[in-house]
Parts: sequence; structure tokens; C-alpha cells
Amino acid sequence: MICIIALVVFGILGIFSAKYRTVAKEAFDCVFKRITLRKCTTGLDKRMKSQITGKFMRKHPGLGKVLYKHFEAISWIFTIVLILSLGYSAYSIGNLFIYGNCNGPIPDAFCVFDPFVSGGHVESCSMEGITGEITGVLEVHDHDPAIGFPDAKVTIIEAGCFLCPYTKEAEPVVKQLISHYGDQIHFVYKDFPLSSTHPGAQEAAEASHCAHEQGKYWEYHDLLFVDQNGADFDHLLNLAQQLDLDIEQFSECLESRKYKSKVDGDFTEAFSIGVYGTPTFFINDQIIVGPKTFNEFRQIIDSELFWSV
Repeated sequence: MICIIALVVFGILGIFSAKYRTVAKEAFDCVFKRITLRKCTTGLDKRMKSQITGKFMRKHPGLGKVLYKHFEAISWIFTIVLILSLGYSAYSIGNLFIYGNCNGPIPDAFCVFDPFVSGGHVESCSMEGITGEITGVLEVHDHDPAIGFPDAKVTIIEAGCFLCPYTKEAEPVVKQLISHYGDQIHFVYKDFPLSSTHPGAQEAAEASHCAHEQGKYWEYHDLLFVDQNGADFDHLLNLAQQLDLDIEQFSECLESRKYKSKVDGDFTEAFSIGVYGTPTFFINDQIIVGPKTFNEFRQIIDSELFWSV
């Protein structure tokens, strides 16, 4: 079975150097004859055995004798390991194309073919003293700010807090997903203001909806993440002025707390199913907590798109 190993090794070396191609061709002839139940007549297996064991004999006579005596059995062991390695490599590459990682639907395992598939942060802004298990998924309502095709096969819902640094950290990846997938996904943002740890988060969320009624939700959404140093009335008003919003309408909306019930409704809905921190993402019925890499999102999204065909 040393001919199988020689075929793989010298076949690869033969790609880069012509001097190995003769040995690779000889190894192929030997393997083909073995597969067709014929005796290998090239003598390659015997030469390989002599060369390998001869080198061991000169440096380690005892080990060389053991190797010579059990050469065929050792060759079988290495051949089986080689076949298993090639099989797993093929399985991993197949998963990489289907799921975006080597390990099928497992999203956070290391993939040698895509080493950056994992490694995103597990941190999130959370309610003080509260942890738990998410037991459901969020629903999309008509008044929720959204981007993309409403009937897309994949819906991504983010529960975020405008003053949470980890929600901000996730924003570049969110933008990359929207740009990459376009109308293949429907992205929805829901408010989960963590006012106990980030004072002003509630007001920032309400202000975003005041901008929404003037058609500038996503622009205001982005500005809130640019500067997270505060969310007092003057700061929120200044952001509206940067977008040339109707300041009188915006001020009245913000002072009257017109969208307090909307923000409270988002928070209550998320909290009722166990959401405890931001950002929390729902990709159809799969859940990601904390900012992650583009590839970690991609493997789940690609899987959902693949199985929805």
C-alpha cells in the first residue's frame, strides 16, 4: 500500500517539478494493478521499502529492523489515515460551500479552509444581574424599520441599543450583510434600550422613530452610533439638524414622547422571550448574541437560503 501514499505525495510534487512525474506515473500504474487484483510489476513498492528502511537502518538499526519486518502493516495504517484525511477534507470543503464553514450547521467550530469563520466576540451589553435562555423568536410588525424584501427567505431581526458599544461594533457587519445579500434578506431593527446601564438609550430610540416619520430613520440610526457619548435633548436635536429634518416637528415629537409606546413594546416583546442583552440577532429561528464576524452570519444565512430552495 506504499504505492498509494507515493501516488499522492509524488503526484502533488509532480505538479511543481517534472522530475517527480515519472515516479507518480509508476505509482499510478502500481495502484491501478492492485485495484484490478493484479500484481504490481513496477517494483516501486520494493524500492520504496528498501530506501525508507535503509535510511532508518543507518541511523537507528533497531527501529529499521522493526520497520522492515512490519513495513506492509505500517503502510496500511498510513494509507487508511491518508484516505480518512482526504475524505474529511472533501466533506469539509463541501460544507464550506453549503454552510460557509467546515462543520456543517455548527456555526462556531474552527475551519482550516476558512480560519476567520469564527472568532467574533461573545460580549454583549446586558441588563444588570439578568441572564437567561431565549425561548422564542421576535415577530416583524408593519411599523418596524426594515430594509430589503419583506418576502425574502431569510429575515434578520436585531434587538439593539443605540448606546451599547457592542451594538455599535456589530454595525459594520450588518451593513456588509445588507450590501452582500440585497433583497435575499429582510433586515429589521427593534429597540431594546438598556436604560439602566446606558442612560438616554430610551430617548435615543424614541428619537430614531421621530426621524422615521420624516423618512430619515436609517440615516438617524447611523448618526446615533457615530457618537455614543450622550443622548440628551440637545444632542438628539443636533443630529436631526444634520439631516435637515423639520426641527419643529422633530422637537414636538421628541418632547411629547410620541413613540414611547413603540419602544416600550419592542422591549417588552424581546424581554418576554428571554432577550437580556444587545445586540441579539434572530436569523429566521436561529439566534446570535453579541457582535460576530461576517462569515459567522454568512454560514447561517447561506444555510437558510440553501434549505429554503
